[in-house]
Amino acid sequence: MKLNCQKSNSKPAKFTSIFCYYSEDIKTDLTIVRKSLIDLGVLICMKMEQLELVHTSRFISIMLFCALSALLVSTPAFAQQTNFGAILSGKNLSPPVKTVASGTAKFNVDAQGNMSYQLDVKNIKGVIGAHIGLQNGTDLAQVFNPYIEIAGKSEIPTGVVNGQLSKGVLTTSDLSGTLEGKNVTDLTKLMNTGSVYVTVRTQANENGEIQGQVTPSNTTGQ
Repeated sequence: MKLNCQKSNSKPAKFTSIFCYYSEDIKTDLTIVRKSLIDLGVLICMKMEQLELVHTSRFISIMLFCALSALLVSTPAFAQQTNFGAILSGKNLSPPVKTVASGTAKFNVDAQGNMSYQLDVKNIKGVIGAHIGLQNGTDLAQVFNPYIEIAGKSEIPTGVVNGQLSKGVLTTSDLSGTLEGKNVTDLTKLMNTGSVYVTVRTQANENGEIQGQVTPSNTTGQ
């Protein structure tokens, strides 16, 4: 993030206004909103400079308030998306798979930057694996433990599964493919753009029986 500062000297040797704004690679509409609010704050501050009746201490307080407001507006904390979800079905694959199986996936990023996940399925059997990846087939991380007991079996392929297929936490060490050696925040960025898919593979469909696109969701566990 780059900090840019500019000076406005509308009254030489009297008052000097300094305003700063952050420039970063974010969505165009958010950038426009922030710039408009910051420009408004600067305009107010400059207008106050022109009012010679304003007491010095009051003027300084207003200037500090304007600067703080601009800084808060520039902070992208509210833009950070931490919850994601996906709806899985056979029709989402290419070519589509004819199956009665379906599923949902939920992802949540905690304050430490780790990503928890839960994968639930219905009417699916013979599961041999599940992963998140790009649409071109590149695996980004595995989201299935083949050694956990599911439906009374502790090995793959599974029996018929109706319920939770897997649950866990993804960390940097779990990432693979184009994300190998990178952080979970890089995975989050891909999820925000709709580039990540969840795929469940079975004996009958080794490339995937059900799949779903990961998209941002509004609440935890959605």
